[in-house]
Amino acid sequence: MALNRQQRDEVCGMMDRYAEMYRAKNLEGLLAICAPGICGFGSGPDEVVKNAAGMKLQAKRDFAQADSLRIRFDIQHVDGEMPVAWVMADCIFEVVVKGQPLSMTGRMTAVLRNTGSRWLFEMVHFAVPAVGQAAGESYPGSA
Repeated sequence: MALNRQQRDEVCGMMDRYAEMYRAKNLEGLLAICAPGICGFGSGPDEVVKNAAGMKLQAKRDFAQADSLRIRFDIQHVDGEMPVAWVMADCIFEVVVKGQPLSMTGRMTAVLRNTGSRWLFEMVHFAVPAVGQAAGESYPGSA
């Protein structure tokens, strides 16, 4: 059964909660909204998460390396078939690292599963568009 308006709103609310857990550097809160089998990729070459233990290590590293951080999502699409939902969003990480502000503009996709009582993140993927690949190019330098 396709997601209804209320379910799509709940999923958007979970994206807000994910962002809030990052802003607060709330590791326990973040892990509480992730499934035990959470998996995904970050933008770094070694940022590969294959389970909750991996998510914990990645988030701890993210939190430790930032004086402060904020994620903003501009959700582009939410859809799904109960009990699964998928989301795509533009994403901005605003981070202060060693006193210096840094902004990372990227894209986030997520897959969530409804357990019957709540939504949990099953998969997350943050990506930064390829440097050197211009609009209209399928590959850098191809147009």
